[in-house]
Amino acid sequence: MSDLILKLRKAQLKIALEIKRICEKHDITYFLDAGSMLGAVRHGGYIPWDDDMDIGMLDKDYVKFLAVAQEELGEEFFLDNYMTNPENPLVFTKVRLKGTTYLEKKGNPHLSHNEIFVDIFPYYYISDNIMERRIEAFFMAFMVQILLSKAGYRVWRGERWTKRLKFVPVNVAAIFFPIRVVRKQIDRLYHKHDQTAYICAQGGSAYDYWYFPKEIFDEYIDIEFENIKFKIPKEYDCFLKKAYGDYMQLPPEDQRITHQISKLDLGDFEAEL
Repeated sequence: MSDLILKLRKAQLKIALEIKRICEKHDITYFLDAGSMLGAVRHGGYIPWDDDMDIGMLDKDYVKFLAVAQEELGEEFFLDNYMTNPENPLVFTKVRLKGTTYLEKKGNPHLSHNEIFVDIFPYYYISDNIMERRIEAFFMAFMVQILLSKAGYRVWRGERWTKRLKFVPVNVAAIFFPIRVVRKQIDRLYHKHDQTAYICAQGGSAYDYWYFPKEIFDEYIDIEFENIKFKIPKEYDCFLKKAYGDYMQLPPEDQRITHQISKLDLGDFEAEL
């Protein structure tokens, strides 16, 4: 693990602590999500080859967080989503650390905000009908990719020509569909269902498989993540088995994938270390 990645993690923890502070002050429920939850359970912190941090919230808590975050966040941070940043093509929120740079190879280096971040994913109810869920998943992923294409992201960069070919319809659609139309359709899908059996993260491509029984999110416990206590669902075992299968088993070395970072600069944060 390089010294720069260790510093990146410290910057991410700084952001996560700010999110935690706001949530605790305003009685907002949050939890370590995805690889961060797995890392906390299996490693007591980051997965050894991981280089990002994820937080999840149920939709009602996500809305509460967004309502107070801009006012509550310290001046060092920026709340980055499509409501605060017209350039943002994502369907979730990033809290960024100002004065830093984090750019992935498939990202757009010309955007105004490419700082180090922690992702916040909202979780929504989805259809109980398998076929309806799959259809909605397809359209959700397609619309999310349109937003990325319009923002200059090239998610197929470095992939084989067969995968690049799959994005041709996306690029064509991106020419004709205004952002406001795409956003409206995404919002309609994510608020179409209520009090169904399953809840899913608002991410797009994972919409058809990253879903969990709603009971998982009834209770939460504290867990150590890099010697800091964060929340995760009490039924984390059910969550992690659904997401990763035999999650305590380390994947083969060739599957221990990190993000393809093209530029990383600690900037102003370097002075704090």
